[in-house]
Amino acid sequence: MTTVGEIFGAIERGLGSALAFLYDVVPSFGVAIILLTVAINIVLFPLTLKQTRATRAFQEIQPEIKRIQKELKDTPEEMQKELMRVQREAGATPLGCLFPMLVQFPIWLALFRVLRAANAAAIEGGESFIPQGSGLAQAILEGRQQFLGMDLGVTMSDGVLGGSVTRAIPYVLMLVLMVATQYVQQWHAMRGQTSTPGNKQQQQTQQAITRIMPLFIGFISWSFPVGLVLYWTTSNLFRLVQQVVIFKIDGRPSPPSTSGTEEPAKESGEEQPRRPQPGSKKRKRRRRR
Repeated sequence: MTTVGEIFGAIERGLGSALAFLYDVVPSFGVAIILLTVAINIVLFPLTLKQTRATRAFQEIQPEIKRIQKELKDTPEEMQKELMRVQREAGATPLGCLFPMLVQFPIWLALFRVLRAANAAAIEGGESFIPQGSGLAQAILEGRQQFLGMDLGVTMSDGVLGGSVTRAIPYVLMLVLMVATQYVQQWHAMRGQTSTPGNKQQQQTQQAITRIMPLFIGFISWSFPVGLVLYWTTSNLFRLVQQVVIFKIDGRPSPPSTSGTEEPAKESGEEQPRRPQPGSKKRKRRRRR
């Protein structure tokens, strides 16, 4: 019986072989990483599109979900059935939102391990996922893994702090580019959305994430191999293009409506207190006289 570890190992070896093949086509380690990143994102695009649509549908039915939860709070079983029906009809099931991400995560993690082990020590010790004897393995053993003035086999911290200021410039620019592309991608996703009383708190949270998340990713990337940072930057740019295409196909997501969350006073059976009309007090005084 095939175990999860064996499947994961097969994915890692497959990615390592694909990286070696692309290097044979274009003998540049950096270009091979970029091509592999683009190929992976193209293959996963249908899943990304499905996840985006399911997430958008789930956001659009939030007013209806709140209405059902309010009206059927005393009958949990009926409420659960009604929620499942609404989500199913809208194509907004939790599985539709999470399954594509669960499929993509092992691939991302496997590629991270492949790029982290793409160094001479790992290849000589037989711990690398890049096939021994391949052109890429030989290039790494000979130290030919430079790209745009950077050594893709070292960590970002070693690249920035391991030499002169001039040598550190390409690494700093790569780190800044990665953070900037992450920020632009998130900004583009939220551009044009207006704040309403019903989604004000949610939008404030999203804006905070937009500001903090790119900086956090830049911070944790300090200890990543430069090749992995190149992969992440390429992924950001590709996902930005994907996002533009999806918005062209489906349109931009509209902010959730507040209809259905608040009922007018007449429907709830409660009468609103009447406001005194201008001049009513003067009329009462005249009648008393």
